[in-house]
Amino acid sequence: MSDYPTDLSGLTGPQLVRLFLDAVDSHPSTDSDRAAFFDFKARLFTVLAQDGNPDAAEVADRARLMRDRIVARIDSVGGGER
Repeated sequence: MSDYPTDLSGLTGPQLVRLFLDAVDSHPSTDSDRAAFFDFKARLFTVLAQDGNPDAAEVADRARLMRDRIVARIDSVGGGER
């Protein structure tokens, strides 16, 4: 998978944004990489949503949906490259 950080709890908003921008710049190219990216995006925006930001919560939900779709596609082709 990827080397996205797993513990985002101690990071500030600007640090989270920097991590997200770095992740976007990584240009995930495989389904496995894209699933990891959307998982990271969901976790990151979930942390941002904890401050009561409904837009961040919506972005997190959409990212989880995209991750789940990609994982389902990987699973439907026999495990693919995950």
